[in-house]
Amino acid sequence: MKFSLIDFNFSFVTGHWDYCDDGDCGPRHWPNANGLKQSPINIDLCSIKPKCDCEPFKFIHYAHPFSGEIVNNGHSVQITPKFICDIPEVSGGGLDQAYRLVQYHFHWSQQDSEGSEHTIAGLHYPVELHLVHKGVTDPEKIAVFAVFFILGDDNQALKVEADLLSEILDPSNSTKIEHAIVENKLPHNRKSFWRYDGSLTTPPCSECVTWTIFTEPVQITKEQVGYF
Repeated sequence: MKFSLIDFNFSFVTGHWDYCDDGDCGPRHWPNANGLKQSPINIDLCSIKPKCDCEPFKFIHYAHPFSGEIVNNGHSVQITPKFICDIPEVSGGGLDQAYRLVQYHFHWSQQDSEGSEHTIAGLHYPVELHLVHKGVTDPEKIAVFAVFFILGDDNQALKVEADLLSEILDPSNSTKIEHAIVENKLPHNRKSFWRYDGSLTTPPCSECVTWTIFTEPVQITKEQVGYF
């Protein structure tokens, strides 16, 4: 199936925001921030059990190399692919429809205990990757896949992105990315995950997100975390 070249940008995600209450882009202007389904959350292992009995996910075109843009948006490093055809698409796994990849981005900290947005039993991981998808049938719905990273072996799946980070040191810096692959950033075990209905973690914090958080982390070295 072929598609026209599409620039996937969320019209509902604010490009610039801050935590200054008096600012034009501060919390007073985030209409959904006081909602009941706000993300991120803490996964309480005593009350929330992983889903393991769903039909398997079906990932299509996730192993295809792509070109696009990598940008330092002041809050994370975001990669936005530019697809002419073969848009990565996921279905199954208990999702209500098929979803197409829009972008992916990283959350991290140089402090190993602070990097991830979500926490497991109150503990952070050094890095958390978010793969953001838009619904095929209902584009107003978003599915985000979260992958945790733990300190361990060198992760060659991050080489393409890591090699470009020195070119986007300042906020709003961007450059072209080529030969990137999404599939190799997913954990091997994709059958075990936590699922909940939540929100975007950036303004306007819309509560339109189905979250899938894989229970198996992938490895990254301390040096690689330092690249960010």
